[in-house]
Amino acid sequence: MRDVIKQFGIFAVVLTVCSPVPGLAQQTTQQTNLPAPAGGLLVSPSYVLFDGRVRSKSLLLSNRGVTTETYRISIVNRLQQTDGQLVPADKPPEGEGFAGSLVRYAPHEVVLTPDKPQTVRLLLQLPADLPDGEYRSHILFQQVPTEAPSDSVPLASASGLSVSIRAVFGVTVPLIVRKGELQASASLSDLRLTRLAEDQPALTLRVNRAGSRSLRGDLAVLLDGEPAGQLKQVNVFLSTPYREVVVPLTTKGEIKGHRISVRFNEDEEIPGAATATQTLAP
Repeated sequence: MRDVIKQFGIFAVVLTVCSPVPGLAQQTTQQTNLPAPAGGLLVSPSYVLFDGRVRSKSLLLSNRGVTTETYRISIVNRLQQTDGQLVPADKPPEGEGFAGSLVRYAPHEVVLTPDKPQTVRLLLQLPADLPDGEYRSHILFQQVPTEAPSDSVPLASASGLSVSIRAVFGVTVPLIVRKGELQASASLSDLRLTRLAEDQPALTLRVNRAGSRSLRGDLAVLLDGEPAGQLKQVNVFLSTPYREVVVPLTTKGEIKGHRISVRFNEDEEIPGAATATQTLAP
């Protein structure tokens, strides 16, 4: 019996193939960019930034489930698409670098019980001759599947194979290292009203990025000056010139004919924090 794993960004499905013929099952790996929930794992904070002021950081891992889980920790490289999805990358785009070789971390695997959080420690190691710029990778916390999952769903096939499927969850956390005086600016464009499931109103727009570093901030939508929706921790990474987002709106009733304004704000603690506003007039 072997495990056949399909990796969906931060989500994986484990196919446990039980074959009556020894050696028939094979193991393959395919990666795509479908998002998924993170199971029982909570990682705090959800973003790691080294900007020259400190050289060590830590992440707190908590198990929100009811059973003990094992998570393998690694650093992976991803490129961001304009819809926000992350895809595997072999080499960084021009003007950007990977951060994996600049940061050491421990431990590389943790066993999390529901009542005992654990800490992962990160240590920055910058070479003296490292060029100025932004370097980005992602820390992956990947659930280690059990040998005989009790929550698997058996499937039958015409050939007599028995296939069990269960979800294997993971979480990715951006890891960014900045060296030198880097700047970024933001702008908002392409505002458009739309409808989501169950006729919920929403606003689609682009968060445009320019400069030598990534953006990370919150979006707030106002309807005639009153709060009507928000998105927190919106990332537009250095490899991405813009990010298309959808902001669900809490306002009931007809929206057309009202003044809609959007504001993007980075955290004030970020040197040169970027802001942007745009209005969709009636």
